[in-house]
Amino acid sequence: MNKTDKIVVLGATGYMGSWLVKDLTDAGFNNIYGSFGNPQKAKALNTALPELKLTQINVLTDTEKLTEIMNDAKWVFNDTAAFSGNEKTTTDYIVTKTIMANNVMQAIKQAGTIKKIVHLGSVGAIGAGHLDPTVTSYDEDDFSVLDPKNIWGVMKIAEEKTVTRWCKELGLDYVIVHPTNVIGPSFLKWNHDMIPAYLKNGGSLIDSQMDSVDVRDMAQLELSMMTNDNAKNIRIMGKGISMMFSDLVKIVKEHLNPEQIKQLFGQMTEIIPATTALKVLANTKDSDYYKENINKINNTFNLHTKYPDLYNYQYTDAKATVIAALDKMLLDI
Repeated sequence: MNKTDKIVVLGATGYMGSWLVKDLTDAGFNNIYGSFGNPQKAKALNTALPELKLTQINVLTDTEKLTEIMNDAKWVFNDTAAFSGNEKTTTDYIVTKTIMANNVMQAIKQAGTIKKIVHLGSVGAIGAGHLDPTVTSYDEDDFSVLDPKNIWGVMKIAEEKTVTRWCKELGLDYVIVHPTNVIGPSFLKWNHDMIPAYLKNGGSLIDSQMDSVDVRDMAQLELSMMTNDNAKNIRIMGKGISMMFSDLVKIVKEHLNPEQIKQLFGQMTEIIPATTALKVLANTKDSDYYKENINKINNTFNLHTKYPDLYNYQYTDAKATVIAALDKMLLDI
């Protein structure tokens, strides 16, 4: 990649996309174009990164704008999280994700100049829905079971397969990056961290594994996959942190006072101890829930990458990452 090459980041104002464009800028790339959906976020990002060229694009409908932004581009990062807001069924979600992927890839085809795409997926596409508890280890060779109940995994697999099919037809290099739970400080004021997703105004949650990755590592992982010539035509997961939900809650309670917890999470989710859950679940060993989740509850679910040499994680301390996220949330209130 040359520093003056045109780079397109779809979803530039998002949780991961905003860190990515910052890292690209810090690395000296100076011809960065990005898409956004929220004008307020775009204004904040352009204030922080004035050289960034931003265009409001709905990737589900604005096909002309997609074609325009791809013109003369060499490298594309697709960090969009496209939803119409009308999805109700698994099929609806699959259709939405397929439309997005087709629109993006059609624009890439029309441009005819793109050399590589790094596409953001989800670890829901790896290791989910399997009902054999004797299998405890999964890597990128696994595709999650196409179970309609696993909406996130099913739609992300549909999206991924649409992108890879296009890339193979076009002879275009690609990397599909599948992050685990993304946590850590938001670059912009708006935080889409998985910490509040689990803890905010929650009911109860059985203690189990929370495989995670720091958002700053995710941005660097995407950038590394684009610049590394050895990273091509693969799917790679993002995982730098291993902890249990109980570890997360312990860090939160140790770092924040009760009033701060209420400010951030309202009535915080209660974690059901694994020992308590296992006693109840002992009578349900034939259920799909038990078969799919028992290894995560027992902390024996081994989700690992085939490509440990492609990226060296910088943020592997769960406590440090969670505290950085919490402090940024408080700062942004």
